[in-house]
Amino acid sequence: MKKSLSFHTNLINFKLFFYIILSVAILFFDNKFNFSKNIRETIDFIIEPLYVLADAPNNFFKNINNYFKSNSNLKVINSALESKLKYQAARLQELESLKLQNNRLRKLLDSDNINMSEKLSMAEIIRIELNPYNKEIVINKGKENKCYVGQVVVDENGLLGQISDTQDNFSVVTLISDPGHALLGTNSRTSKRLVISGSGDDNSLEGLYVPKSEDISIGDKILTSGLDSIFPEGKLIGKVIEVTNDEKEDFLIVKISPFANLSGNKEVILLWR
Repeated sequence: MKKSLSFHTNLINFKLFFYIILSVAILFFDNKFNFSKNIRETIDFIIEPLYVLADAPNNFFKNINNYFKSNSNLKVINSALESKLKYQAARLQELESLKLQNNRLRKLLDSDNINMSEKLSMAEIIRIELNPYNKEIVINKGKENKCYVGQVVVDENGLLGQISDTQDNFSVVTLISDPGHALLGTNSRTSKRLVISGSGDDNSLEGLYVPKSEDISIGDKILTSGLDSIFPEGKLIGKVIEVTNDEKEDFLIVKISPFANLSGNKEVILLWR
């Protein structure tokens, strides 16, 4: 029994010694002749497609995830770019609007119709009366701004009208083209006075009660007389565009084109007495 056990132990030791010698020999020859490299390359060549095949499902789902992630990122980027473009477009419109407004205000203040020694204030038109027989506009100044009924309103070209109603933060302006509006004007060429009435047409005023013997001609400029205790003297009203002597009428038919832009203003000037 002891001999059998001793023999078995010696056999194991021999095998161990043999494997050690064999391993050393393989390492020596592999290092010297590098023959295991070809074996490894052959094994890698055979196994690599298996790795690729085994990893294919993972790569497939990874690529799909990257695709949707990329699309999602593109949508976010596109949305951000669209928002930026909209903001820039709105900003450009705002700047253009401010530029136009600045030009309009400069024209108002540089106009010959404005006397800078007068007390004046700018106002913005916020609403227009659509009734063709009621020529009125609404401005954004009222009692809080010391506006009052009868106050004169002009633009850079001439007389617009006067305030007919005022509230805390807005006022109603009746234009000189309103059929119910009248004022006393003066012919700048002859100094003759005449009554100017609105016709309901923003492009035409009427000269009333002008005698047929009156010296009045097409092209004559009509100014405010300053004698009605409302409008200051010398403000431009309009230019005579038609003089008709109708035998059926007692007076001359006189049509006057207003200098002021009665239908296209955005800002106006208020004058104080």
